[in-house]
Amino acid sequence: MSRTVIVTPFGRPDQLAAACVLSEIEGDVVPLGDFSAIVQHGTDIAAGNRAAAAISKLTGKHEVLLMVRSEEQIDAAHYRGGEREADVPAGLALSNLPDDLERLLLEISDPRDIEGWIDTSTMSKLDASRATMTPQRAALARAGLLWIVVALLALVVVAFGTWQGTGGSVMGWVVAVFGAAVLVAAVVRLRGLLGGERAR
Repeated sequence: MSRTVIVTPFGRPDQLAAACVLSEIEGDVVPLGDFSAIVQHGTDIAAGNRAAAAISKLTGKHEVLLMVRSEEQIDAAHYRGGEREADVPAGLALSNLPDDLERLLLEISDPRDIEGWIDTSTMSKLDASRATMTPQRAALARAGLLWIVVALLALVVVAFGTWQGTGGSVMGWVVAVFGAAVLVAAVVRLRGLLGGERAR
C-alpha cells in the first residue's frame, strides 16, 4: 500500500477541505502546524501528482509539497501553479515540518487521530462553497440577493401599473413609471456589484 500526503499553505483545514471538494479530490484533511495537508490512501504516484497539481492551481504563488510513500521509498516534490517545479529531498522536507507528517506518511498515525481532521466525503459542495467565501464576498452576495429581490418586486409593480394604465387609470401609469425607475436603479446597482467583483 502507498500513502500520499500533500502539504498546502492553507492555514485552516476547512478551507483546504472545501478546495478539495470543489476540485473533486478525495482524502482526509488534517492540520500540520501552520499548514494543512490532505492524506490519500492507496494512490499511486501519478494520482498524487495530479492531486498536487490541481491543488497548487488554487494556492496562487504559494507552493504545495507532495510526498508519496510507496513500499520503502519516499518521493517529494514542490508544485506551483499546476506544475511540478522541483524534486525535494524527502529527509529535508520531513525535518522542516511537524512530526505528524512523518507519522502519517509511514502510517504510524491515522488522520482521524489528529485533532481537526476532516473527511472530505462528509462535506457537500454547498458547504464547500460557503467555507471558501470570504466575509467580503459573503457581504457582496447578500447585497446582490437584496437587489435581485428589489428588481423582481419592481418588475411586478411595472406589470401591475401597466395593466391598470391600459385600463384608463392615470395612477396606474404613475405606478408603472415608478416601478420602472426602481427596476433601472436595481439593475444598475447589480451591474456595479458584478463589475466590482470581476475587478477583484
